[in-house]
Amino acid sequence: MDSFDELTDEGRIERFGRLADTALERFGFRDAARTHRSYVENVLYEVTDEASGIHASLRICRPGWKAEDLKREIHWLDALGRDTDLRVPVPIPTVRGEPYAVVESPGIPGARACVLFRWVDGAYAAPDELTPSRLRNVGRFLGALHAHAETFGLPGDLAADRFDADALERSDPRTHVATYFVDEADLRAFDEAVAATVELMRELGDDRGVAGIIHGDFHQRNYVFDGESVGALDFETMRWGYYSYDLATTLSYIVPEFLGDVDPIPLREAVVTGYEEVRGLPADAERRLRIFSAYRVWIMADWSSGSPRMLEHDWARRRLDAMPGRIRELLGGSRRFSNRGTGW
Repeated sequence: MDSFDELTDEGRIERFGRLADTALERFGFRDAARTHRSYVENVLYEVTDEASGIHASLRICRPGWKAEDLKREIHWLDALGRDTDLRVPVPIPTVRGEPYAVVESPGIPGARACVLFRWVDGAYAAPDELTPSRLRNVGRFLGALHAHAETFGLPGDLAADRFDADALERSDPRTHVATYFVDEADLRAFDEAVAATVELMRELGDDRGVAGIIHGDFHQRNYVFDGESVGALDFETMRWGYYSYDLATTLSYIVPEFLGDVDPIPLREAVVTGYEEVRGLPADAERRLRIFSAYRVWIMADWSSGSPRMLEHDWARRRLDAMPGRIRELLGGSRRFSNRGTGW
């Protein structure tokens, strides 16, 4: 049998298919149909079972998965499914009542955790399909998620990783970017994004009104639309963090870089309007969003510069090259905000 590392993606997916079949038996769906949907780090399959009427998503987790992380994610999604009417991927237990299955398969190194979620109906929206009414519902969804977080708590043995000032001060803002960027001024921009975020977090503290369990990656590729209704995907990046950071992440993708000729301002304003209908925003929301957006740029720069697969693409390198300047704009306030904090 060929080494897994020597296989093409197509060859790896063929092997993952056999692992998926084994996992689905553990969930009680021996005869379910599966369709491969994506393979980046995790492997995702759409699953349908005619006998039970189940429509689901199977995630085969990346190497290095951690049981505590999966249990936290599953516990939160269970609570959201029970406590709210938000459209989220509610987990389905195995036939033995386990929250996920750990499966081995010939030709794939190591055991993989497999999680089955109820399918969230909907489709990604192209830029010209992102209407203000849809984005207003995105804001409402995120506001409702944060409103739930204000009263939600994980069990003590599943305490979430904290995205706070202490954690950031222990991080290295040049972890991967120093392997890509050579200009010291560019590297300083990443340092400044982290420093400004640490200072803001110290100022905000950790009251439930400003921080709690957040999605951590709520952008156009992690929410879908069924008509006007919003559904959320990929809660794998959940953590304890700041609600303003979650909102800044959403707004950071509603920019010309990702929208082309579509005007981002009405869409950004719609997100904030919808959010405020559920949860109010503080008077200094603009400043918080700028700083957290600058940190989000650092996050994407660090991830992209550390990903050989990303660096293969010209468009990815162009985006990377623009990121230090984007941080300087956000922290320096050189682009005007609207009075609602959405116009940068």
